[in-house]
Amino acid sequence: MFPTQGTLFNVIPGSLLLAAAVLFSIVVFVRAIWIKVIAPVRRGRPLYRFDRWPERIGRFLVYVIAQRKVFENSYSGVLHALIFWGFIIWQPFTLNLVLEGLSETFTLNTLLGPIWKAYIFVAELATVGVLIGVGMALYRRAVLRPAFLHTARDAYLILAMIGGLMLTYFLSEAFRLSGEGITDAFYAPVSLWLSGWVTASGVSHDTANNVFGGLWLFHVSIFLGFLMYIPYSKHLHLLAAPFNILFQNLEPRGALQPIRDIEQQEHFGAGRLEDLSWKQVLDFDTCTECGRCTEACPAYATDKPLSPRDLILDMKAFAHGEPPMHQREALHGRVEFAALDGNIPLVAGIVHEETLWACVTCGACMEACPVFIEHVPTIIDMRRFLVMEQSKMPEAAEAALVSMERRGHPWRGTQHNRVDWMNGLDLKEFDDGDQVEYLYWVGCSGALEDRNRNVTAAMIKILKAAKVNFGVLGPLESCTGDPARRLGNEYLYQTMAQQNIDLFNTRKVRKVITQCPHCFNTIKNEYPQFGGKYEVVHHTELIAGLLREGRLKLKNTFEGETITYHDSCYLGRHNGVYDAPREIANALPGANVVEMSRNRENSFCCGAGGGHMWMEEKTAKRINWTRTEMALDAGATTVGTACPFCVIMFEDGIRGRNAEEKLKVQDLVEMVAQAIDD
Repeated sequence: MFPTQGTLFNVIPGSLLLAAAVLFSIVVFVRAIWIKVIAPVRRGRPLYRFDRWPERIGRFLVYVIAQRKVFENSYSGVLHALIFWGFIIWQPFTLNLVLEGLSETFTLNTLLGPIWKAYIFVAELATVGVLIGVGMALYRRAVLRPAFLHTARDAYLILAMIGGLMLTYFLSEAFRLSGEGITDAFYAPVSLWLSGWVTASGVSHDTANNVFGGLWLFHVSIFLGFLMYIPYSKHLHLLAAPFNILFQNLEPRGALQPIRDIEQQEHFGAGRLEDLSWKQVLDFDTCTECGRCTEACPAYATDKPLSPRDLILDMKAFAHGEPPMHQREALHGRVEFAALDGNIPLVAGIVHEETLWACVTCGACMEACPVFIEHVPTIIDMRRFLVMEQSKMPEAAEAALVSMERRGHPWRGTQHNRVDWMNGLDLKEFDDGDQVEYLYWVGCSGALEDRNRNVTAAMIKILKAAKVNFGVLGPLESCTGDPARRLGNEYLYQTMAQQNIDLFNTRKVRKVITQCPHCFNTIKNEYPQFGGKYEVVHHTELIAGLLREGRLKLKNTFEGETITYHDSCYLGRHNGVYDAPREIANALPGANVVEMSRNRENSFCCGAGGGHMWMEEKTAKRINWTRTEMALDAGATTVGTACPFCVIMFEDGIRGRNAEEKLKVQDLVEMVAQAIDD
């Protein structure tokens, strides 16, 4: 007989007490979820994420049920999957557990019969898997202790609860089987094996039944305590993550959301919780605190004041009305923060300005995150608040923005104009898309920056050699606006973008070639937000296609050259272009191609993104120097790039590492141009 099927003091039915305990636990759970998750999310501004349901459901199955992203880290992936899948399998048993305590007849095992026995067999195997996962998790935290993993007592308490649930299940079932004299429960192999030990030890049936009752009550107590504790623990992500993954961004990662009707807005960017979208607020409760984002972050790796994980956790605390991490130690658990009733500002009060400006928008944090938190758009929204609402920004960033407003480009101090690079090249002006197939978009770097004007000349040589029908805008070309958007000046970006879109549409532009990944990303992914829809190819995609078609013949060799390709963040992570550049590198006659330790999706930024091309690093460790060291460690003699910013940053990194005699940097275009038979 179950303990709840008796009475307390011969008056109160045990089943009634169980029902009251379950109801109380559910009320505590729901109240906490409302206060900590639903209420803050409801305060967020609207964002439409309710489209493309077949794709959303498919990704839900892949990333939630199949745990694909988690498995990118083999050890932690296995332990998380064992615990997660075990809990999913375990839920019918949890329901039956409560039903058994409330009724002798209306239970799943009596209703389902043989089907329930088959389920119990699977559930017992799953329970063993959960215990293995808990053991692996404890070993990881106590022995392996990865540098980026929080080792809070909260995690140990949760693991103890999970392990306690599994152990009390096996032990209670073992004593129940022994007490009832059941010896043929083949469908519960582990419990049956343990019950044999109980019986063999001489425990009487009455004693076994009494021990079962105590273990059952302990098991139920752990379960109800676990239910009430989850919303107050780091494992709140167990509830938030599935929804966060379901409503993840399905647009290209490099496309930031615009400020709509910008002329009509009274506030810009995110200075308050209400300025963030509901999805951004949901991100905070989704964080697993695993630290993968921080481990991947080039800013953190080079001692900048940015940890993507701590940023999200500080904002989570802010949404919950709690002190951020960097204030908790000073408060020593006191309640002064809550007493401020939300008067602490989000930017500068919770998130330091230096943290926001340290981000290079490379997206490594978002790539690493197993639950698809969108760090970069949130950082940009807070930059928008600083720049557009408070006119606060680093001096170098302000100078770049002023140059864009006055001269149409961010390159301060250049002695060139938009057409100097064209001298002697006999180029066709793109006047009518009905007559010219491609617009070759040179970009500010390709037209105005000395080093990258060489890349432009090489690209012209290739286009002519392959007989590509293209034209240029010459003096009409202006900046795409990308630096302004990444630096937080959305108004300037939209102004420049609209001017370019109007020009493109007037000239009937349909296809665009870019040599800058930032231009590529902006024209391809962000101009459609304002009605500018074009077929955009990066020069590596075009050249790889020309090589496959046999329209380019490479003759000169690269014997003795060891080339490593550096993935530009805005070409790779933000747009998924990984193979075309490598096709080109591998097509170079005689070249030995090697990979750096961090490549493709896990590539390490050159340090120029997010407007940092025009900002100075102030720490001893520089991102571009660190990336240069990775190229040297790979044994490369040449770094191949496909981005003008990366060329500049590697040249500086090579000088900074005193490696001029060991290493050089070239755009892949320059190498192909060298290999073309003149």
